[in-house]
Amino acid sequence: MLTILLACTGSTTPTEPPVTTPTTGDSGSPTDRVGRWLAGDLHVHSSVGSNDTDGLGTPDVLGAAMDKAGLSFLFLTDHSNSMGSMDCPTGDVEDCPNQGPELPAADWPEGVFLASEISPVHSLDFTQEPTGHTLCLPLNSTSFPKLDHFEDRPPGKVTGGQGVAQCKDAGGLAIVAHPFAIAQWIQYDWTSEDFDGMEVYNGTVRFDAWDERGVAAWEERVAEGRRVVPVGGSDCHRWGTEAPGTVTDPPLGWPTTWVYVFEDETVVQAIAAGRVTIAEPGTTLAFTASSEARTVQAGQQLRGPATVTARATTAERDRVLQLKQANGAVLAEVALEPGVQGELELPVDDGLVYARVWHTTESAGPMTAGIALTNVIAVNAF
Repeated sequence: MLTILLACTGSTTPTEPPVTTPTTGDSGSPTDRVGRWLAGDLHVHSSVGSNDTDGLGTPDVLGAAMDKAGLSFLFLTDHSNSMGSMDCPTGDVEDCPNQGPELPAADWPEGVFLASEISPVHSLDFTQEPTGHTLCLPLNSTSFPKLDHFEDRPPGKVTGGQGVAQCKDAGGLAIVAHPFAIAQWIQYDWTSEDFDGMEVYNGTVRFDAWDERGVAAWEERVAEGRRVVPVGGSDCHRWGTEAPGTVTDPPLGWPTTWVYVFEDETVVQAIAAGRVTIAEPGTTLAFTASSEARTVQAGQQLRGPATVTARATTAERDRVLQLKQANGAVLAEVALEPGVQGELELPVDDGLVYARVWHTTESAGPMTAGIALTNVIAVNAF
């Protein structure tokens, strides 16, 4: 018989997921590795390499902006077509070929990693033809030291799938940015399924119906047995934007991607392993699974039977905490009151389960607030 514990416990608004020490590695075997949650933003633009930041993204102000947003790390993902082309003689960087260097050097604060948003386009004239952008994060260092530039031009000659392939060939973690968006020309064209992750929550316009489609697309792939990491990113272009920002102008860290990093690995390695939780400031979500032998975090696996536990708080009204299977079934749900911690506990013998803080309307609208979700935990009956 299925037992579900639904509870609301004392009033609390923690600033981050509870820090716990797992007793298992990603393979499900016991380990003494110690980890901690770090807050980051995986999609940020700078004035060094993007032409649409109004000059408000310079290295000297980034450290203070990160501290204000409570971020331990971020990835600068300037558009690949802008890199090295800011002095384009035509005056239109979009019309320039890539000149490199892809990742310009600067005196960046600690915790800043140099990545790229590979940005092919179907046409420089008005177009709604999808192509797609790929966030490319360096897997083995803080940047791509041997890379001159990515090829995203001429227009109409580079597909989204080719952008994914370029990233992986460069030794990067390939994440499809805003796979669905109201601007169709930045949607992904699905010419390749060889990506490592999906940006299921893009901060522009906060969480909306397009992000909800991204969550559903991620669920479908995980249910099919694919290992796809869900991430969030603010897509911030102006670092001084005050939270919660305005339509199309999100602040740093909205949303935040929390990453559980073991002491002997890098942030990117932890993201690649899938130990991630996405949450807006003001909403917290902690998710674990425990057996008699061990406890694991989101993105990990263990042998069942196990008990999965989710705890969440939010400042928003009309939100629920859910335990959900990757195949779409909601296993358990409890209403959340603003500022009051809600909890779900559920025995699971086998399956892919994740937790989320969700809206109670039929579908998300522009600027939907308080959303959070985790990667799946795999409970295996073997």
